[in-house]
Amino acid sequence: MKLPMTSVRGRIRAFIERNEAGLGDDVLEVGSRIHDPKAWWCTNRDLARGRWTGIDMQAGQGVDLVADMHALPPEWEGRFSGVVCSEVLEHVARPWLALPELRRVMAPGSLLVVTTLFAFPEHGYPDDYYRYSRSGLALLLTDAGFAEVQTEYAGEVPVDLNDHGERGVTRRRLPMHVFATARC
Repeated sequence: MKLPMTSVRGRIRAFIERNEAGLGDDVLEVGSRIHDPKAWWCTNRDLARGRWTGIDMQAGQGVDLVADMHALPPEWEGRFSGVVCSEVLEHVARPWLALPELRRVMAPGSLLVVTTLFAFPEHGYPDDYYRYSRSGLALLLTDAGFAEVQTEYAGEVPVDLNDHGERGVTRRRLPMHVFATARC
């Protein structure tokens, strides 16, 4: 069952699927633990065209190796043809250290696919640290050594604001997600 593009998970999965051809045949998925086995969107492994390795900070279904993306195995240097990092960066304590580590394990020319949050309620797994704008995520990826960085917003969250105590409120719509691709 596919969720509609108007749903949070439908947009995320559609973005990953839109970029799946560029991932190649040896993919690393960061944050691969399946929280709900009945939810199709938790599993990206079905996109595999070859080897698919799932890592997470916690053991569980969908996890091939418990690992911290701040310190990936040394023998993985230059190995992966693609990396999927979906709904993970907001939970990473030091993304400015973790993103260069992801780049280290990617082969030259390989593709990184990222989905993360701009405006969304705080949630654990086990912690929730950051929200990202398009320019903020692009800067982190560029500083980590990635090239051909492209970002886009997806979804919307309505917000009512009263900035200066004026009468009434102003309705704004904030982006819910920021999606990115980048090359190693």
